[in-house]
Amino acid sequence: MENQVEKKKRGGRREGAGRKKTTCKTYGFNAPEEVSKILESTPNKTDFIIQAILEKHQRGL
Repeated sequence: MENQVEKKKRGGRREGAGRKKTTCKTYGFNAPEEVSKILESTPNKTDFIIQAILEKHQRGL
């Protein structure tokens, strides 16, 4: 019984607590008016931008 560590009742790290890790990275940019109008009319801006970048990359920069 002497070797047992007493458990604290408050504070400290808890299993599963906090934000989950992600592999995504956030970018920000200033869009010209023409691009801004296109993005504002798009329901899912993130998917639209990702798809546009991937298509451009596949065709070659």
